[in-house]
Amino acid sequence: MINLKMGFRFSLILCFFFPYAFKAHSQTALGAHATFSEYAGDLNDNQYHFYDYAVLKLGAAISFQQYLNPSFNLVEKFSFNPVQYQNVDKSAGVDAEFLTLNVKIKYKFNNGYILKEDAVVAPYFVGGIGGTYINSKVYSDLDRSTISDGELQANAALGVGILFQFNDRLGFEIANTLNMPLYDAWDGISQGGNDVYLQQSAGFIFKLRKPTDTDTDGVADRRDDCPDTPPQASVDQKGCPVDTDADGVPDYLDKCPTTLGLTNLEGCPDKDKDNVADIDDKCPDIAGVARFTGCPDTDGDGVEDANDKCPNQPGLDIFQGCPDTDGDGIEDAKDRCPNTLTGIKVDETGCPADTDGDGVIDEIDRCPTTPGNGTANGCPEVREEVKKRLNFATRGIYFETGRATLKSNSYAMLNEIISIMEEYTDYSLRIRGYTDSQGSEATNLRLSQERVDAVKSYLTRNSVSESRIEATGYGEASPIASNATATGRAQNRRVELELFLKE
Repeated sequence: MINLKMGFRFSLILCFFFPYAFKAHSQTALGAHATFSEYAGDLNDNQYHFYDYAVLKLGAAISFQQYLNPSFNLVEKFSFNPVQYQNVDKSAGVDAEFLTLNVKIKYKFNNGYILKEDAVVAPYFVGGIGGTYINSKVYSDLDRSTISDGELQANAALGVGILFQFNDRLGFEIANTLNMPLYDAWDGISQGGNDVYLQQSAGFIFKLRKPTDTDTDGVADRRDDCPDTPPQASVDQKGCPVDTDADGVPDYLDKCPTTLGLTNLEGCPDKDKDNVADIDDKCPDIAGVARFTGCPDTDGDGVEDANDKCPNQPGLDIFQGCPDTDGDGIEDAKDRCPNTLTGIKVDETGCPADTDGDGVIDEIDRCPTTPGNGTANGCPEVREEVKKRLNFATRGIYFETGRATLKSNSYAMLNEIISIMEEYTDYSLRIRGYTDSQGSEATNLRLSQERVDAVKSYLTRNSVSESRIEATGYGEASPIASNATATGRAQNRRVELELFLKE
């Protein structure tokens, strides 16, 4: 049996291997196994009668496995293997116990190349080396003696097995491992090749850490085809979002998860193909526009047909979808002049406006707020008597000799001019100033300008708008009499006034 010496020696081996096991990959697994072992050696002429148990003894093993890559695991297996054999005539036999620690490389068929990594049934090959502590006795009908008492020897191992993976953490493993101690005499006979024993094992494999599941969807990353699924999504066995209606839009994004729909409409159908999902479409059987929640605007004028008084004619919102052909602000149904030219002011009937009612429309009326009494330009004609008053007023404007200072006796005539301007509000006043030929031409030109400016200044100070006055001095130009006589020169020194309409 196992003694203290054997336990001490084997503890040294365990102290060497165990730290490595616990530093392994997150898929490190622990196994607990039951074992049965069969002898093959000198006592039976090295005949392999596997699974033919002459004497059946139960052993046990524990294992550690570390994930290296999809094809390989590193396995450390520590086992207690009792082996007993008697020859046919029971003249000789061996009773041995092995404490064995093997470090092996496991080649997995479920590596993504041969079988899927998440395959439920996963065969493998395994091979490695280790150490074994042997305690054995040989016996015959007459004698039983100890042959090996605490031999610590090297060991080689080869095997095959199958892992049945129940879930991400628990599996069941069966294996056959041929253990080959590098010591021939443990069965009492030292001749030929080394004696071996076949270990059959069955046990549970439990992963020490839960497999990584980055998106916490319950499917381990190594089996998850969609490892970045958001938390709110329900997933299938492959870890991908469920798409119940198979329309390409996962249920967690699908507003219509049980009805086949369109990806651009969040998985909902669009019966009238107007790009408005049926669940949002107020007119699901008639193609419409999104602006009106799927209802139509036949004439495309921005007014929904249901509210459009003229649904087949492009119109304006302010006229409930009816047109204003000439764009004058009066809808055609009320427009007596529907073809008015653009820009022309119109009245409430849509016809060109005639504000003063003189028969001349504002567009061509030069005096649109003053009746023209039948004139072509729409302005009132200046009466003859007014022309005479204006002409008379020009004779009553006096200046100091050689200066532009108005004499006070001019004010009455200037006031008369102001009253005429107030009567004819649409007219402007043109003032022309002239001198005689006495003095230089430049001096006379300057003097004539200063005098008309003086008249203009008086008028503007007394309520006449400056914009209605044009004042120009012409000096000694355009004489109306001879400058050779005093009478003629007096006539040439004058101010002329004229009412006119600005263009």
